[in-house]
Amino acid sequence: MSVREGMHAYLSDRRTLRACLYLAAALGLALLAVWPRGTLEEAVRGGQATDTFTVVAVCFLIALLYLGARFGAEDFTADPSVQLRELVTLTPVPLASLVAGRFVFGFLHTVLLLLLGAPFLAAAMAVGGVGVPQALRALAIIGAASLAARMCGLCALALVGARRPARDLLLFFAVTASAAAAFYFHPDASSFRGIAAMARAGGGLSLLPAGTDLAVAVLLAGCTLGVLSVVRARAKRHAPGADEHE
Repeated sequence: MSVREGMHAYLSDRRTLRACLYLAAALGLALLAVWPRGTLEEAVRGGQATDTFTVVAVCFLIALLYLGARFGAEDFTADPSVQLRELVTLTPVPLASLVAGRFVFGFLHTVLLLLLGAPFLAAAMAVGGVGVPQALRALAIIGAASLAARMCGLCALALVGARRPARDLLLFFAVTASAAAAFYFHPDASSFRGIAAMARAGGGLSLLPAGTDLAVAVLLAGCTLGVLSVVRARAKRHAPGADEHE
């Protein structure tokens, strides 16, 4: 699946569009729940409701972590009958181009999801006293974390295949454990702590969480390539007539 074909499939599939609608609805409800009391003019002039920006940004992060993992595991694929392992074992497609194509497509699709949520973050920024640089850094952190979750979903799909319960448990544990470990043991690299620091005066300008998550995404893509290489090698070894050729 090329990047162009993938973009067309995801932009025309009803399940994908429904997920985007749910994302917008969740961000809208979060913004409404923490919107400061009073008129719009008073809220914008005040610019002191820092919790508004933090809550909306954290909700955006959680939603994109979930969607990234689901998209990476191809739960919203337009053709669920064509599974990743079958594609690897039954076709001669180069594995490096396959993983690279999904990585590039995941990056582009993540940008589209960020654009979808950006207006809600901008509205929260207007009443939260947060500047444009902090908001842009928040989007970078959220996008990098979502891309890492997406590659985690792809790696889980390569490891477990289409077995949903086992794959979903592995995926949930991996994403949750990595986020919790970063939060408690390496706060500077935690996406959640980085988002929470955005609204503090003079702080939250570090892009270390985004850089860390991007490195994790590349590492997971490499792990996926390794797993798929093993899958293809095993399939060739157990293929009919393999012993005769040996």
